[in-house]
Formats: sequence, C-alpha cells, structure tokens
Amino acid sequence: MAERSTLFPVLTLGRSAVCAAVLACGSPAAGAPADVNGIWYTEKRDNGAFISVRIVPCLTDSAKRCGIVAGAHGGARPDIVGEPILRNMERRGDGHWTGGEILRPGKDEAYRSEIKLIDEGLEVKGCVAGGLICRSQIWTRSY
Repeated sequence: MAERSTLFPVLTLGRSAVCAAVLACGSPAAGAPADVNGIWYTEKRDNGAFISVRIVPCLTDSAKRCGIVAGAHGGARPDIVGEPILRNMERRGDGHWTGGEILRPGKDEAYRSEIKLIDEGLEVKGCVAGGLICRSQIWTRSY
C-alpha cells in the first residue's frame, strides 16, 4: 500500500504535467503554417458590391497560390465569376505570400501583389511603380 501511495502522486503529477503541456502548446494545429486557402470576401465598394475569391494551390505549381472570382454579390458584375484574380503567390513566411500578381477582373491589368494573414483577415496589396504606389484591402474569410 505504501508503494501505491508513493506512485500515485507521481502518476498524478505526470498527468498534470501532460495536461499543462497540452494547454500551453495548444492543439496540434497550433504550430501548423497559416493557411490562406479558402473563400474570402473582398471589401464592399461604396455601392455595396463585393466579390468572393477562392484561393487554392496553383495548377502549374502547387506550392504557389492562385485565386479565382467565385461569386459576385451586392451588385458586382456576374460576368467576372470564374476569372482569375490572384496568380503565382509564393510563401515568404507564415501567412505571408508575395511575388505574384493581382489582376483586375474584366480588365487586362495586373499588379504586383502580396497577401498576408492578419487578425482581421487577409491583407491584400496591389502595387505599381516598383512597389512605390500600393493599395490594400482587408478580405474576410467565409465560414
């Protein structure tokens, strides 16, 4: 009986240590790279129009990310659904992708781009003049 009472506190401490480690480390996905894949909503324009964008691995290089217009909402032009909007985004760090382009749907215009996961969503930046002039939007994830 004395051996059992000596072992019991050790087992309890062992379980407590394991529980504390799990709580401190979080879920197994806590250390996984941030994922930009999925459906995102652009910011609404003044007229309430916005689009949804599906970001997926590019067909030509699965390490890069591409995006297509998945939906037109609030008066956005439905003829742009299915058009590419992001191409060849390369991972630069956890949740940060650069080196690709953002395209203007319905136009033949492409801009240097980077995307970055932030607390509020996905910061999407398009730049001209070698990155001297940039505009950005915060896209929200669709759940």
